[in-house]
Amino acid sequence: MLFAFEEPDCDTLRAQVLRVFDGDGFLARAPFPLQGTEVEISVRCGFIDAPEMQQHGGEEARAFLDQQISGQWLNLGLLIKMDTGGMVDRHRRIVAVPYLWSDPHGWRNIELEMILNGWAWLLERYCPPEHYFDALEDAQRNRRGIWARDDNIHPGRFKNQIYRKKAKESDRPSPQSELFARTERPCPQEGCNGHLVQRSGRFGTFYGCSEFPKCRYARSSS
Repeated sequence: MLFAFEEPDCDTLRAQVLRVFDGDGFLARAPFPLQGTEVEISVRCGFIDAPEMQQHGGEEARAFLDQQISGQWLNLGLLIKMDTGGMVDRHRRIVAVPYLWSDPHGWRNIELEMILNGWAWLLERYCPPEHYFDALEDAQRNRRGIWARDDNIHPGRFKNQIYRKKAKESDRPSPQSELFARTERPCPQEGCNGHLVQRSGRFGTFYGCSEFPKCRYARSSS
């Protein structure tokens, strides 16, 4: 376990962690003494991207973060989200760097520790501090966490693969449309206005009337 001691360099919000979602997100409770209320907030770490829960390292990353911060009081270093212009992203999560006080050493940068110990990638498009890149290089060089394997892919790329797979599957004809494909041939049964439909039965495919059970015309598909 490697630690990253670092003072917050921006405005912070005091909050207690209630539940860890994954390796870069958690639910917290923030008190507002002037209003006499407490508010539950979802928090997204600002500069890291942990493995998705469905990919290698996802469960381990969540467990690592949970071990460090579950039930703890944190100081959240608030960041401005580039695509929204505020500290809340499009999923209504507060974007922040979580800091944990560790007596007698001082503040620990938790997301930097996620990188150092090999449980997170960097979100380079949000311009992380330079020492974050040094931490990532150190974790990769020493094969910590997910870097013990050579087949890691960035969580963003992994999500894109899942989206493409789902989109491809949604474009496929449904089993029902394949089994009940309508043809342009009218039903030959006298007085019937139906069309022949390809169906699947015990003995293979056959053509039946679209007006079934009103019309029970059927014939082999061969």
